[in-house]
Amino acid sequence: MSSAKGNMGEHLLMAELMYNGFHAFMADRGNTAFDISTLWSPTGRAAHIRVKTTSNSSAVWTVKKSGDIFLEIQAENDFVAIVDIAKGVRNRDVYIVPTKVLLQHIEADHSHYVSHPKKDGSPRKAEQGMRNICFYGEDKPTDHSYGYHEKYSSYLEAWDLLK
Repeated sequence: MSSAKGNMGEHLLMAELMYNGFHAFMADRGNTAFDISTLWSPTGRAAHIRVKTTSNSSAVWTVKKSGDIFLEIQAENDFVAIVDIAKGVRNRDVYIVPTKVLLQHIEADHSHYVSHPKKDGSPRKAEQGMRNICFYGEDKPTDHSYGYHEKYSSYLEAWDLLK
């Protein structure tokens, strides 16, 4: 994913948030924990959002040297917005997922995946540096990271989670 596509996803999300009545603020470029802060004025609720943009309906995260995927996860009001532009900018899908929920799913999928040997029978490495979810396709006996368009259907355009 190019930084231009990543920036596109962040700007698309900012526009959607403002269109939906949120105050939205870009984090400093050096911020490693989140990309956007929001404020919903009627309730005073603030939230931090990590933005992941995909143009092929597959979101990939790199595991940090510390073993973490997401840094500084907050107990509440911490979300990942997955902006899927595979069908174009105007037909994009935005999934608003609590960070803890996403982390549980990608770690469970990864644990399941590495519990099965490779095609040649050798074991997979649990410390592999990538984690992913795929929105389309069917789960496989050894890989449960597919079909997230259905698994996360309740998070599609779930702006109310931020209110």
